[in-house]
Amino acid sequence: MPNKNRVRGYQLERETVLFWEKQGAEVKRVLSSGAYKHFSDDLAGDIKLGPYVVEAKRKKGRGFGFLYDALDQDDVNDMLVLKQDRHRRIYVLEEETLLDLFGKAGLLSKNE
Repeated sequence: MPNKNRVRGYQLERETVLFWEKQGAEVKRVLSSGAYKHFSDDLAGDIKLGPYVVEAKRKKGRGFGFLYDALDQDDVNDMLVLKQDRHRRIYVLEEETLLDLFGKAGLLSKNE
């Protein structure tokens, strides 16, 4: 029987690739979700989205709940910046915001 979490992760990767293909972006899923990254940097990450490497993480329940709550705060936030002490800043943004940025950067062949 296949690992349920691995199947769910694959589903997220696949639906993400299909979404970006529909938008006209150069996108592909990485072989075995980066399991062979020690052979080549080209095999790192889960998805190659244009020049970017994307790591896909899926949690059930409220696993990322505080991120959604923070983005929904005040109903006007476009992105969220996070920083844990002694770590780098990371940004979280909704798909619509990323579509807008990619469209403005010319990374999409079809804007919807």
